[in-house]
Amino acid sequence: MPRLLRMIAAVWLACACLIAGSAVSAQELTDDLAPTEPPSAEQLPNRTIETGGEIPQDMGAPVLTVDQEQLFAGSAWGQRAKAELEEEGGKIEAENERLAQQLSDEEAELTRKRETTDPAEFRKLAEAFDARATEIRRERAQIVQELSARNDAERNNFFQAALPIMGEVMQRRGAVVVLDRRTVFVSLSAIDITEELIAELDKRIGEGPAAATGDEVPEQGDSGD
Repeated sequence: MPRLLRMIAAVWLACACLIAGSAVSAQELTDDLAPTEPPSAEQLPNRTIETGGEIPQDMGAPVLTVDQEQLFAGSAWGQRAKAELEEEGGKIEAENERLAQQLSDEEAELTRKRETTDPAEFRKLAEAFDARATEIRRERAQIVQELSARNDAERNNFFQAALPIMGEVMQRRGAVVVLDRRTVFVSLSAIDITEELIAELDKRIGEGPAAATGDEVPEQGDSGD
């Protein structure tokens, strides 16, 4: 998802660089539009040892692990959110490209008028173009930021809904803590509950409420086990 948003921001950067007299540098604009990367684990060597058949995959253990990124991306909720956001991102990208071309054409036309237009009149035309282009850039930047915020909201709502179910799995396994697998130096695959949680979440909360509707995350009831 961040890759898609970065691509949209890069397209709009090309458009913004056409703005005459803009005081914003290309690097500043890139920093403004680039979506915030989700926090990642330290890049340390780690390994998950496959337990095979000698240890039950559902063995009890005080410590369990889960891959947070895989949990969201592999769930029905995460896949629905990704499809919706990529579709919306494609529309934003196409509109950004259209506006970039429009501003490029208008700038070229303004340049052609420079030699035959009274300097005072040309200054007014240039200032009007600059003001309109700056406002377009601001509006498009806001749209990109809103899409990024929607992505963050989807993830936050998903994990909020997932926590009670994760707690039930912990109790079932006799665990007292669940760690992000990417932060664990070495572990057995038998204590990883990512796939188990995905199956449970898909059954219990499915694709989840769309973030854009403002629906609240439903409270979780008993699993019925």
